[in-house]
Amino acid sequence: MTKPRIAITLGDPAGIGSEIVFRAVDSLAVKRVCSPVVFGDKQSLSKSFKGKLPFEFVECSDTCDFIKLGVPSKISGIIAVSAIEKAAKYCLFKNTLALVTAPVSKESFKMANIKYPGHTELLATLTKSKNIAMLMTCGKIHSVMITRHIPISQISKELKTKDIVDTVKLSVNFIRKFGKKDITVALCGLNPHASDNSILGKEEHKIILPAYKILKKAGIDITEPLPADSAWLKTKNGKFDLICAMYHDQIMIALKCIDSSKIVNVTAGLPFVRTSPGHGTAFDIAGKNKADANAMVEAILYAAQYSQLTLY
Repeated sequence: MTKPRIAITLGDPAGIGSEIVFRAVDSLAVKRVCSPVVFGDKQSLSKSFKGKLPFEFVECSDTCDFIKLGVPSKISGIIAVSAIEKAAKYCLFKNTLALVTAPVSKESFKMANIKYPGHTELLATLTKSKNIAMLMTCGKIHSVMITRHIPISQISKELKTKDIVDTVKLSVNFIRKFGKKDITVALCGLNPHASDNSILGKEEHKIILPAYKILKKAGIDITEPLPADSAWLKTKNGKFDLICAMYHDQIMIALKCIDSSKIVNVTAGLPFVRTSPGHGTAFDIAGKNKADANAMVEAILYAAQYSQLTLY
């Protein structure tokens, strides 16, 4: 069987992207399952690899500007976005079957006047996708966040019943495409103890419980709003197939405590599969040969496996 061609971006050229990409595509596990097509800045890639490239490479920058490792910059943001845009086009035109992205820097994006907080929102615009979800996987655990990269102070204002309903439905359908039909969902509350019957907050009663009722009526096996700590313990122990959290850190803290090396960020709702390792640019260790490529390997393996299913 022909191995799928997978698009892989190098991320922010000042970060660890080139290190983890090269180590991942050079691993036996990845070589067995896909043919990588790498997108990015050759200058940054050359810092991690010397000689003839053992994979297909698409140059995404003709700049001669010096990029200082470990430091966000305008040019780094421009190069990172250029790679994402080219790789997304390859996927849209079926030249590659899936997209795996190395980490980008929100600071570099801001310096380059890029209005998107990260990959998820940018890819939604590039593909004209209306309904997307940011799934985080770790081994057999699937989790999804309702709000993403926004300040804690804005979560309550941004939390909407419709968003919870749409996100859970999309996530459940995505997981079902792996062949598992009976999906059980743990729905987290926002406040401590899921508000203790509105004593500690009103969001559970006003926003989250109505979403639960709609989803239950739609035939989804979902809990009423649970305290997040209890929901996570039960999910970790295998009681639920999907945990739905209200905000970013309600997921990421738990997953990084479970196994940070296996976290994969998956965007559901795009016309192609997109994954990413569940960590950042690690500017503090860029260029020091310390970067762990395990999460990038996991992201590529997930993309290769999922892209071969007839999904979209």
